[in-house]
Amino acid sequence: MKPAKLHYFKGRGRAETTRWMLAINNIDFINISLEDHNDFDNLKASGKLPFNQLPLLELDDLRLSQSSAMISFLARRGDLYGTTDAEAVRCDMLVGAVGDFNVSAMQFAFKADKDEASRDLDASLMKFGKHFEFILTQNEGEFLVGQKLSVADIIMGESLTSFIEFSPTCLNNYPQLKQLQEEVVSEHNINAYLNSGNRWRLPDDQYVIDIARVLCRPLPSHMYEPNRFLEG
Repeated sequence: MKPAKLHYFKGRGRAETTRWMLAINNIDFINISLEDHNDFDNLKASGKLPFNQLPLLELDDLRLSQSSAMISFLARRGDLYGTTDAEAVRCDMLVGAVGDFNVSAMQFAFKADKDEASRDLDASLMKFGKHFEFILTQNEGEFLVGQKLSVADIIMGESLTSFIEFSPTCLNNYPQLKQLQEEVVSEHNINAYLNSGNRWRLPDDQYVIDIARVLCRPLPSHMYEPNRFLEG
């Protein structure tokens, strides 16, 4: 089988959850990274982007847009949606909640004040952490949904990994979440991905610059020459 192709900027971003889901399914993939606006224009002109948005996943004969659709498709493919309709909808609820929880990590690289960005991580943990731990307790502590690994665990593990990378001690008061994160990243296929060349470094200023170059949009105002990529 040919490897899947994942088109995105030169970094993790909104494509990262898809990478983890490809990994747990043991699907080989290639990161196709857009270098500049011409690459984006050419991709749009190809007709492959139904909404002219990234990421784009080319898998088998499918061209998938919207990260949430990619996640749910790969969850079904890997039997990672629980064993009942009730468990499936709980997975969807948790994936949505993790998306809200993860906003502060997604925005971290774009903020000038990293102390403020770290406080945002702490605030998100204070808001969501107790609820996630309660769900783990209700479910006897090992998985978020049912009695086997699900998409909810994978997406939670990916988000918590980013939190730890930005703030190594942030889960000290959340032992069950810490245990879940450790179990997810130790899963064979996930671990192989995390130690592969397909894994981008933690988002930094260069990641922010690369996105602005492709989209021809302003950089955050605290960065040097914030309008350098604006056309005209």
